[in-house]
Amino acid sequence: MGVFFKVMIMAVIQGVTEFLPVSSSGHLALAKYFLDLDSPGATLELFLHGGTLFSIGVVYRRKFLALLAGVFRFERLSVLYVLWVLFSMIPAGVVYLFRGDDFEAAYDSPMLVGAMLCVTGLMLIALRVLPQRSERRMGGWQAVLMGCAQAVAMIPGISRSGSTIAAARFAGVSRFEAAEFSFIMSMPVIAGAVLLKLVQTGNLASEMSAGMCLIGAGVAFVVGLGAIHLLVRTLNRGKFWMFGIYCLVAGVVSMVLV
Repeated sequence: MGVFFKVMIMAVIQGVTEFLPVSSSGHLALAKYFLDLDSPGATLELFLHGGTLFSIGVVYRRKFLALLAGVFRFERLSVLYVLWVLFSMIPAGVVYLFRGDDFEAAYDSPMLVGAMLCVTGLMLIALRVLPQRSERRMGGWQAVLMGCAQAVAMIPGISRSGSTIAAARFAGVSRFEAAEFSFIMSMPVIAGAVLLKLVQTGNLASEMSAGMCLIGAGVAFVVGLGAIHLLVRTLNRGKFWMFGIYCLVAGVVSMVLV
């Protein structure tokens, strides 16, 4: 498979699965196993994550500007919201610090990835069948709960967006605020992952042409925009659980094929 097609496939997978509740890490791990789709390089991975990061910024630009203005004016709700985002990062940071190597090793186990996709599927389907609490505004304890769900989602096959939104919905957070906070809380985590990868790999300039990396980032950005809007629209229509059926089927098929 040529480099260009690898870049396009990885950009589409990254853009779609980064935001839809189907686990981007799980899909990339399975693509590597079943399609022999090794990454063309760490530089590309950085650009792809940058593209999806930028798509969040574009979709929620008004929220970011409002938060920024509110923080500078020392508005209580804006300051609290930023603190909630910071608190939500702590569980994932602690887990990665002490068990990061175990999560990295899990990427080489397609059977585990398939099983975790099934877990994601059952979790999303549970949104349909289990009673939920009455809707309420975001708060500090909901942010910490979503942060813990984000830490669990470090296991490939567990969807970050799926687990965090499901946690918020079970805690009674409204659909709109659950999706909004889930995406906003992901930005510092994605940015941190990009910086960590940059530090670990060092100088990446000679690994791949800048033009190819920019094309991949552009594709991931455009696809990511569509994925965010699709997720929000599906969630608002009460159909979020349908992604669980896909994850369950994908997980079972993967385990059978492995």
